[in-house]
Amino acid sequence: MPVIPATPKQSRGQYQEVIPKRTTSKVYLDRGPRTLKRYLRRQEKQRIKSLRDIREYSDRARRYKGTDLIFLLLISITIMSMIFVYFGIGEYLYLSLNALAYKFTFHTLFTSLFIDPIDPNNLFFFFSIFFLFIMLFFTYRIMKLIEMANGMKFVIKLFLFSGLFAIIFYFLLRFALIPFYPIYNNEFFDSVGLLWGGIYGLISFVIFPAIDRKNTALLAFARVRMTGKTFLYMIILIRLLFGLVYGVTIDPLYFLYYFPELGGIIGSYLVYKYRLFTR
Repeated sequence: MPVIPATPKQSRGQYQEVIPKRTTSKVYLDRGPRTLKRYLRRQEKQRIKSLRDIREYSDRARRYKGTDLIFLLLISITIMSMIFVYFGIGEYLYLSLNALAYKFTFHTLFTSLFIDPIDPNNLFFFFSIFFLFIMLFFTYRIMKLIEMANGMKFVIKLFLFSGLFAIIFYFLLRFALIPFYPIYNNEFFDSVGLLWGGIYGLISFVIFPAIDRKNTALLAFARVRMTGKTFLYMIILIRLLFGLVYGVTIDPLYFLYYFPELGGIIGSYLVYKYRLFTR
C-alpha cells in the first residue's frame, strides 16, 4: 500500500504564497487595443465625475452663509431705504437722533448698518449705484476670505461690531452739533446710513496683519504697490477730505455723512488686537 506523504500544516502566523493576478488594464490589453481604449475612456469619465462630485461637495461644505446673509440684508434694506426716502419717510430706516427722540425708531440702530445713503432724487443716482456695485463686489470677496478663515459667526460679529463703533461716532458728532442743530429740529438731514462702517471694518481687518508689508492694490484700475499702513491712511484721509469740504463750505451736518463710518476701523482694530470672537 503506497504511503501518501503528509501535507505539513500551515502554522499560525505564516502566509501562503499569493500568485499575483493580472491587473484590469492588463486584461483589457490582452483583449485588444480597441477594448483597452474603451476601458480607458470609461476610467477618464469616472475620474471627471469623481472630481466634479468632490468639488460640489466642497462648495456645499464651504458655503458662505454669513457673507450671503449680510449681503441679503444689505441689498434688501438699501433698496427699501431708497423707496422710503422717495416717499419722505427715510428716518424709519436711517439712523436719526431726532427720530429716536420723537418717533422711537430704535430699530434703526440695526437697519442703518445695512444702508448706503443713496438718494433716488439725486442727479448722480446712477453713478452712486455703479460705485456701490463696484465696492460691494470687492467687499464680497473680502468677506468670503474672512469667513473661510474664521467662520460664519465671526464675520457677522465683525461686521456688526464695526458698525457699533460707527453708531458711537455718530452719536458723539450729533451731540456735539446740538448747540447748532437742536434735537427738536426734526428734519431728515440728520439721518445717516452706516453701511460703510461695516465695510471699513472688514477691509481694515484684512489690512492689519500686513500693516507694514508692501502689497499691490488696485486703484482707479491701476495697480499700485504700497504698504498696508499707507492704504489705510489713504482710506481715512479721503473720507476726512470729503467730510471737511462739505462740512466747512456747505453745512456742518455733512460731518455726519462722512465721519461716523471711520469708527468701523476702530472696532475692527479691537477685534484684531484682542482676538475678539475667535473660535
